[in-house]
Amino acid sequence: MAVSGSDISPKSDESESTTSTSATSESVDASSQSSYIGIAPAPRPDIPSPLEINNKDYSVNRTRCMNGMNNPSPKRAGTSSWLAVYESFLLKNASQIASVESTLQHLTYLFPGKFKDAEIASEVVYSALGILGLYHDTILAHALSSSAFSSKYQPSLHTRYTRHFATRNTSYKSTAYTLVVIQKTQLLIEIMSRKYGGQRGQRTAIVGIESIKAACRLALFRISGSRTVLTPPIPEREIDPNLLDPDDPTEPFANPNDDDLEYWTMPRTGQKLPQLNADSDVTQFLMKKVLLPEDVVAAPKLAHPLTTVDGRIKEILYILRPLLYALLALLASRLRESGRFKGKQSRRIINWMPWIIGFALEYICKDGVIGSLSSEGGIRTALTKLTGLEKLELDKRSKSMWWWVLRGQFYESITKPVLDKLIKKTENIPLLNLVGLYVGDYQYLMETYHFASTY
Repeated sequence: MAVSGSDISPKSDESESTTSTSATSESVDASSQSSYIGIAPAPRPDIPSPLEINNKDYSVNRTRCMNGMNNPSPKRAGTSSWLAVYESFLLKNASQIASVESTLQHLTYLFPGKFKDAEIASEVVYSALGILGLYHDTILAHALSSSAFSSKYQPSLHTRYTRHFATRNTSYKSTAYTLVVIQKTQLLIEIMSRKYGGQRGQRTAIVGIESIKAACRLALFRISGSRTVLTPPIPEREIDPNLLDPDDPTEPFANPNDDDLEYWTMPRTGQKLPQLNADSDVTQFLMKKVLLPEDVVAAPKLAHPLTTVDGRIKEILYILRPLLYALLALLASRLRESGRFKGKQSRRIINWMPWIIGFALEYICKDGVIGSLSSEGGIRTALTKLTGLEKLELDKRSKSMWWWVLRGQFYESITKPVLDKLIKKTENIPLLNLVGLYVGDYQYLMETYHFASTY
């Protein structure tokens, strides 16, 4: 049946009047309640309809709502839960981490020569503490980055550089940590290989370990863009664990000398300026207040890439020098055992050959970055272009040259007679005879094991 427009007009008028009336009432209510809108709570989010989600998911969400979202169901006990408990315990007792680790490491120095297989027990404890220390470093670094004091912490150049590659390149991180773990366990592996494989097994283990370390360093050299391989290649612990102790009332990263400063008030502006004591170092104080170019540049620019062939060859030879020294020592031992060279002069040349070649390689190739930068303007220009990180690395390499005093034929011909005389002169002197006793115990390690005098 058709419906005319006159039939629906009264209804529309009535609806319009009703709408206008409701609008008027709503405006009155809005005006009367306008003062409460600003403090009204946020509307409750709508619960999804069962038609929009699966029945299983809805039942799970309903169960969670009934149980309370702030009290989730406990996780199953497993490895992750135990690690979480250990990490929380570690952070709550952060002030004791460094003291406990150092105490246990110093106790390992008392083991050699005191009982049978003492070197094995000493190295097991030392290696385990070294690996555990790496895990502690990662926990402390993560806690520091997520704490409120991370903005006040200024990492060193070494930490900035190694953290950049470790966080952005998984290959660098895995290779670097593999290298560090091998360095912390290499002496233990050598001791065990000698115990169960004799001298032949010991020599094989030495060459194998040095080969793996050289491969890791070459991989780091390539991943970093042909830059100098740092020692160590991972971030080190630079902060005191006491700073992360929540029960410590002192403010972290505060300068303890700031409280002792006397301030002078400027008469016109009223600004206070610190006055240093007579014994204070003005340069050191000012360097803490300014930013250097190395503090703001990108982390990869803290080390120059080795662009010249001379610089790359020097760095590669420096990386391979421990492996070459181990191979030369193995060759010299086999030549001595063969009995072909019975002359005194020939045997002296064979004995000194590994030490001389190894020392010469390390001395010539330790500054490959200087050889790379000197191609543009000489050595003086290269020295001015060195960054602070490269200077620190070259300083470490120069100090590590002292290890050659305890290696090879130099130790047998020069260092050992001096130590023997020192021990003999102090054996009847109280307290000093204990020092001589421990030096004698470590002489056995240096004379027997290759990695006892390496880093």
